[in-house]
Amino acid sequence: MIESAAFVIRAWHHVVDFVVEPFPPADPVAALQASMRGERQDLPLRIPLVTTGVYSGPVDLTVEILGARPEVPTSGWEDIREVSLMFPEGRAYFNEPTGWEMKDIGTVTGDEKGSYRARLHATGRDTAFDEVVESPVERHLVQFWKEPPSPVFVWLTTTFQRFPPRSS
Repeated sequence: MIESAAFVIRAWHHVVDFVVEPFPPADPVAALQASMRGERQDLPLRIPLVTTGVYSGPVDLTVEILGARPEVPTSGWEDIREVSLMFPEGRAYFNEPTGWEMKDIGTVTGDEKGSYRARLHATGRDTAFDEVVESPVERHLVQFWKEPPSPVFVWLTTTFQRFPPRSS
């Protein structure tokens, strides 16, 4: 079962990855034979889900596992977006893309696998944009709930600083 959590995690190259790593097969030989027959195997979900303003350094991250679609907050966030994800069975965690730091949020098993919606909240991404920081200057909230897939949706966006345009 995946669970809600709050922690500080290090971003690298402006991201924190979300990973659901499938369990090793009970019978590796049978899994290899099935793969050779072209039968689909569970693939890991590895996605740069949290986009940060800081180039590298710690960020505050809260993860909430919900039973249903939540209300959209009206204040306190500068950016709010939603995406759909397919969770395989396996170990779920957030990590620094280099893999040096991992924060487990549990395991996805049985009826828990399938289609999820993720609502991504961020604030403070302009505070130290493209800098290396030693302490958190931005906050992120990721909410997950089961829901059929749907297109990406932007609830709120502000003037999050982007890389400067290249001069000609």
